[in-house]
Amino acid sequence: MKTYLAKDDNRKWFVSGTDTGFISQNVYLYSAAAKLNTVVLGLVHRDKLHKIIALKECEKVVYTQVVGKSFDE
Repeated sequence: MKTYLAKDDNRKWFVSGTDTGFISQNVYLYSAAAKLNTVVLGLVHRDKLHKIIALKECEKVVYTQVVGKSFDE
């Protein structure tokens, strides 16, 4: 028997948005500690990326986040 935390779409979007924020914050914290830069990108071709990384139908791209060194450093 499967048990789901979120049973309706509004709750699912709320939970996924909250989780996305936690994950993004962790990437920002790691990047700062490692002297790297990062930025969250919201303008991304989600359908194309979904296919490229072979996500399941129930998995969705919310944002992307790039990490790297600054040209200024």
